Amino acid sequence: MLFDISTRVLLIWLACHFVGDFAFQSTWMSVEKGKSWEINLYHCATYTAVFILFAHPSLLAIALLLVTHYVIDTLKARYKLITHIWVDQLLHILTIVLILALKI
Repeated sequence: MLFDISTRVLLIWLACHFVGDFAFQSTWMSVEKGKSWEINLYHCATYTAVFILFAHPSLLAIALLLVTHYVIDTLKARYKLITHIWVDQLLHILTIVLILALKI
């Protein structure tokens, strides 16, 4: 079934998201990632590492998490095309749900 996602797995992935995106993002990263490609990449790598440690995603899922997080955060922090945090968070959560739903 396409959207047969275990509640336990979804909760683990959402916890990884919030820990990686908030708890492990320093103020320095938050302020500077819009000015520096390198700092944004550092934040996205730290974010993705949380998934690697606790959710054990596939290599393709790791790549998708890293790349989509980088693109979304670039659109928000650097280009200001995403102006509300809830849109940013919705896009990240949709990415997670799609990865899980498609069993990537």
